[in-house]
Amino acid sequence: MVAYPYSCPDIREEDIQAVTNLLTSGAFLSQGPEITAFEQEICDQTGSRHAIVCNSGTAALHLAYLALESGPTRGLLTTPVTFLATANAAVMCGAPVRFADVDRDTGNMTPETIRNALRDNEAAAAPAPLAILAPVHLGGRPCDMPAIKALADEHGLAVVEDAAHAMGATYRDASGETFEVGSCAHCDIAIFSFHAIKHICMGEGGVLCTNDDALADRARTYRNHGIIRNPDAWLSPPEADAPWYYEMHELGWNYRATDLVCALGRSQLRRLAEGGDHRRRLAAAYDAALGSTFGATGAVTAPALPSDERGHAWHLYPIAVDFEKAGLTKGAVMRALAERGVGAQVHYVPLHHQPFYKDVPHASLSGADAYYASTLSIPMHMKMDDAAVEIIVQEIQSVLKNGN
Repeated sequence: MVAYPYSCPDIREEDIQAVTNLLTSGAFLSQGPEITAFEQEICDQTGSRHAIVCNSGTAALHLAYLALESGPTRGLLTTPVTFLATANAAVMCGAPVRFADVDRDTGNMTPETIRNALRDNEAAAAPAPLAILAPVHLGGRPCDMPAIKALADEHGLAVVEDAAHAMGATYRDASGETFEVGSCAHCDIAIFSFHAIKHICMGEGGVLCTNDDALADRARTYRNHGIIRNPDAWLSPPEADAPWYYEMHELGWNYRATDLVCALGRSQLRRLAEGGDHRRRLAAAYDAALGSTFGATGAVTAPALPSDERGHAWHLYPIAVDFEKAGLTKGAVMRALAERGVGAQVHYVPLHHQPFYKDVPHASLSGADAYYASTLSIPMHMKMDDAAVEIIVQEIQSVLKNGN
C-alpha cells in the first residue's frame, strides 16, 4: 500500500452533496444550467470573457486548435516536456508539430528556446508552416507569458496557453503588474484540465478560455457536433417556421461536459484558493526539509520558489536528483520509495522520445533531455501535511543513502 501517493483527489462531503442534489432534483443532467453557471464562475475566477467547458483537457486543446484553424498549413510549436495531448490535438487537425527546448531546471519553454526553435525551423530545408505556439505551464509554474506573447506577435503566431496544471496561478510582467493564468492577457486561448488529480477534480473535464468572441463561437460550435442554431448564420433557412431546425457547416465533435460533473466542478472551484494556500505551504515545507537534509550536496535539488506568492499552482513538486551520485537508476529509486509507501512519478517522457514523434525534425533538445533525466515528482496534494513532508524527505534520504 502506498501511504503517500504522489497525488490524490480531494473529494469532500459538499462535493458529494452537490452531485447528489442534482441527481435527486430532476434537473438537467446534460446541456443544462449547471454548465453555464460553471462557465460564468470560471470567467469570474480567471478574468476571461468566455469559458467553454468540455469533457477533457484534450478536448479543450483540440477545440482551441480548431478555432484557430490549425491544419496542414498552420502548424504547432510546443514543448517536448508535456503530456501527449498538447501535440496530439494539433496532429488531429492535420497540423505539423515542432518542438522547442526547455529550461533544464524548470522544464518550461523560454523566449530564448522558442526563438532558437523558430530560427532552426526557418533555416531547415523544408520549414514547417508554423502558426500556433503552445507554451505549457509545467507542474503549475507559469512561463514568461508577456515575453512569449511579444515574441509570438513578432512572428505572427497565435498563442494557446496549455495551463492544464496551473489553475489559480498568476504571473507578472516587467512593470510588476499581476495577471491571472487564464485571463488571456497574453494569449489568444488558454485551456485548463479538470482531470481526477487536478486542482479542480471532475474525474475528466476541461475548459477553454478566451477574450475573442469569434474564437469562442467557433469553439462552442465544434464542441456540439458543428451544429448551428443561430438563424442569422444559416445557409439554407427553411421557408416556413421551423423551431426544430439547425444546420451543420463543418465537422464537429461531442465534447460537451455534463451538468453532473459541472456540479462537482462548481463545488471544487469554491475551494481553489484554499487549495492553493495549502499547496504553497507544502512547497515551503518541502523546500525547508530538503534544504536542511541535503544542503549544498547536490544530491537532491528542490524547485525554486517563485518570488510572487501565487506565482506557482504547485500541481506537481518535481525534485532534481543526482542519480549517478547515488549510484541508482531512476527506476530503482521509484521502486524503493514505493516499497516504503511513497509514490513518485515522472512528468513526462519527452515527446521526441515517443515512437510516434521520432521523425519530427528538431535541433538540440538538451534541456528537455536533462530535465527528464534528473526529475522526479514526489507527493503533493491536499491530504498531506507538514509531518508527511518530513517523512517523505526522510525516506528519500534513506533510499539515496542506503541504495534500497
